[in-house]
Amino acid sequence: MNQIKGMVAAGHPATAKAGAEILRCGGNAVDAAVAAVCTAFIAEPALTAAGGGGFLLLRQPNGKTRLYDGFARMPGRNINTIKADFRAIPVDFGDMVQTFHIGRASVATPSLMAMLFKAHQESGRIPIREVLQPAMTAARDGIRLNPLQASFIRLLSPILSDTPECRTLHAPAGKLLAEGELFRNPDLANILELLSIEGIKEMYRGDVAQSIGKACQPGGLLSAADLSRLQVDIRAPLALQAFGGEFLTNPPPSSGGCLIAFSLHLFEEMMRRLPDTPLPILMAEAMHATSLARGEDFDELVHRPDMESAFLSPARWRKGMQEAVRRLESGAGSHTPAESGNRHGSTTHISAIDKEGQAVSLTTSNGEGSGIVVPGTGIHLNNMLGEQDINPMGFHRLPGGKTLSSMMAPSIFVRYGRPELVLGSGGSNRLRGAILQVLCNHIIAENAIEAAVQAPRLHNEGNVLDVEPDGLSHGERHQLEKMGWEIRDWREASVYFGGVHALCMHDGSLCGAGDPRRGGSVACA
Repeated sequence: MNQIKGMVAAGHPATAKAGAEILRCGGNAVDAAVAAVCTAFIAEPALTAAGGGGFLLLRQPNGKTRLYDGFARMPGRNINTIKADFRAIPVDFGDMVQTFHIGRASVATPSLMAMLFKAHQESGRIPIREVLQPAMTAARDGIRLNPLQASFIRLLSPILSDTPECRTLHAPAGKLLAEGELFRNPDLANILELLSIEGIKEMYRGDVAQSIGKACQPGGLLSAADLSRLQVDIRAPLALQAFGGEFLTNPPPSSGGCLIAFSLHLFEEMMRRLPDTPLPILMAEAMHATSLARGEDFDELVHRPDMESAFLSPARWRKGMQEAVRRLESGAGSHTPAESGNRHGSTTHISAIDKEGQAVSLTTSNGEGSGIVVPGTGIHLNNMLGEQDINPMGFHRLPGGKTLSSMMAPSIFVRYGRPELVLGSGGSNRLRGAILQVLCNHIIAENAIEAAVQAPRLHNEGNVLDVEPDGLSHGERHQLEKMGWEIRDWREASVYFGGVHALCMHDGSLCGAGDPRRGGSVACA
């Protein structure tokens, strides 16, 4: 592999560098991914945190795979039994205002750290204290905010300045941190050191757990009892045969992987049946058909044990295919339901491969943050119970202990017995299209991974097709408009369209790309 020990792609240079440092010290891809995401708590503080959740997809060199689900879970306390601290906060995106909900009743069980320690315990190579050292150093010394991360903090200022503890982190001198200033979290450094010595049980059954439970009262649902329960599920990945290989992604009860699999199957089938149709038109129609399918009964199905067979059924695929072919052949449009989505897309992704070929795809999020920072710990708790796009059936509706559904879809494409492409994305509802387009740009259009990541993207919201510059030719645009699409042109590539950080293994060599839309970076060991 070019005489290197591995590679990491992530959403910030410091995040990727931390993972590569661990690879150089003898760690494997799991060690590198854990080190990278814990460093991201400082490098990308508005996107991920120790109080959040995530998913880790692992493929071992022997071909064995597993998906670690450490996403947020519904606490056990009933919302109707308390006076809930649950507040709507408007966030101004310039072209629109979106409302998020924060406060103690927005906090779901923070399972991310349990997942990271579980994956490390089962598949890591070097001691956890060594793995966490880059993050502890970063938390104590600080990382300077780059323009993108500073813009996220500025965007979320109503949330990040909501409580004294949040202001201590994000506005230590009385005003929000700006570009070039150091973001530090020495309390979190101490907690990471404590966990590296005492073990993860301290966060979920010890004094830290008690502090988290206390911080969520009064007015919250989360208690120390919720933290003492099982935090991590291990599942078989959702696997789909496609493009001469196998696409592995996040299975139900998460939604993103299923929706990508649906689009991918339709896209590949349309390529066979309509070989002369330009790829951007096939992509738009595959995404359109997926939106239609999602609008039928997807949210009701997502927690059912037979979700995969029910949603990814031949009958449903045929229905989607028939609608796409009808639109393409007749030029007649049909209404596509608009899907809820978080315009911020407060998510980040890490891809890692080591010299043995172990591959990790890891996506994490803290929502926008609840505004609740646990005193003395530096842990900013998530607001997953206040995110409309992951609570489509309504807030606080799931039974206690249930995992919330997420669009996050860490993925690996395997061909010829190796992980040819490791990828994932931030971007809320846009991330599934971003992953699909990078996969197709690389595998079908045969673009190098950097070009595949940087290529212009499309995204559909209802019958509106958002298009980055140079995303469509004149002929493609004309055909889409005849089919009923309203084209909305963007002046530049945007963070809105996701952030795919990807690695590619080909002929024994490694290459990678961090998405410039979200400050992506690649580091080699």
